[in-house]
Amino acid sequence: MKVAEIWRYPVKSMLGEQLDQADVEPGGIRGDRQWAVVDAESGVSLSAKRYAALLNCSAWTNDNEVMIRLPDGSEFPVGSTEAANGLSALLAREVVMRSADSTQTIQHEFPTEITEGEGEPFLWEPGTEAFFDRAPLHLLTTATLKNLSHLQPDSKFHRARFRPNFLVDSNETGFVENDWVNEELTLGSMKFRVIDHKPRCVMVTRPQGNLPRDVEVIRTIAKNNNGTAGVELRALESGIIYTGDDVIVGS
Repeated sequence: MKVAEIWRYPVKSMLGEQLDQADVEPGGIRGDRQWAVVDAESGVSLSAKRYAALLNCSAWTNDNEVMIRLPDGSEFPVGSTEAANGLSALLAREVVMRSADSTQTIQHEFPTEITEGEGEPFLWEPGTEAFFDRAPLHLLTTATLKNLSHLQPDSKFHRARFRPNFLVDSNETGFVENDWVNEELTLGSMKFRVIDHKPRCVMVTRPQGNLPRDVEVIRTIAKNNNGTAGVELRALESGIIYTGDDVIVGS
């Protein structure tokens, strides 16, 4: 198996940037999900689980400065007044941009109904160094994507719906990552611990780019793999991962 793609998402719920290499630490890929769009009144970070328009925005790093692009093509530094004003207009509410090192309390919002995104939200303040829902790193194999496509051929199970940090090319069949939980994983020269399966929610159904809204994506995952696809992991050391690195399961 090989690392086929590496992805970083500088702003939570926006489209991210593909990397040829990534600096990885126990807290995740350096610069990953370091910013969030936050409701100015409630202090709650907004997610494309509920505010799908965020997936029409993109974020990338330019000379160590994070930039965002709005749906109209305008580009601004992430912490600028122009960025906050443009996002406020897009989302029809006053928002501010907050970084993970903010001293203010920031909570996440999650709809309780996974297939439609409806229901009363609950709030959760994670004890992580960035705006992760659960774990600092997320890996998905091409085998899982192929298996889901086989189970539901009318849907497009594209990598972009799942937002992994690492997409691993595998010639195996089935949900191969299911057997990796609690195992040690080697990517290139670095060691990782697979800590859990990756639960899925309404996020994977949201439209983005050429991908339409498709509720069958989450229904297929729920029916055939207990609502999970891919795995969560944590680096056991710091180092650099490169596209094309070997992937080995087990110590």
